[in-house]
Amino acid sequence: MDISNYITPLAGLVGIMVSITTLLITFQKLKSIRGEQAKELHSKYSTIKGLASDLDNNYPEILILLNGITRAELTKGEIEWFLNEPGAFLKLEHYGRINGRYCTVDLDLNEFSLTEIVSTRKKRMIEKLRIVSVGFGLLAFLSLVWGVIIYQVNDAATVYLALTFWLIYFVVILWGTNMLWGTINKAVNLQGKPLKNS
Repeated sequence: MDISNYITPLAGLVGIMVSITTLLITFQKLKSIRGEQAKELHSKYSTIKGLASDLDNNYPEILILLNGITRAELTKGEIEWFLNEPGAFLKLEHYGRINGRYCTVDLDLNEFSLTEIVSTRKKRMIEKLRIVSVGFGLLAFLSLVWGVIIYQVNDAATVYLALTFWLIYFVVILWGTNMLWGTINKAVNLQGKPLKNS
């Protein structure tokens, strides 16, 4: 009876069990983090709701509290809307990432609305084409600049440096283009009532 024949399958079984246990622990940690974030959000909501009873005097303090949740600069009317519209406060952080150019709060309709730039499918495609055009135009310009530098210097170290910087530019431009493209899609998903079935 050779023990080495049993060690490999046993090690594989232990590895699988450790992986499953790690995944379960990670999942539980993520759930607890989400629970803590929900408690913190509720705490901030309660504090802001209490301060909103005298919105004129407490507006600066409310803005400071909101600064921890969103990047959006909210007006007094928008603050009241986010506090009173069901489900709106839950979308405040998401709104803060996309407000302004592509999404706003329509206080008359009590909903998130797209701005004129992206209000129709055609306008969204034009905006996305504009984003891609600017990104690739900038990349072409930087490629031309580095190409001229390589041609003028004609040194191996310069070529490697140029290629490194060009790759960095390419990644940054690709990331920025993807982020703006995704922001338009997020604005489209956010538009309408905060609770879609209400």
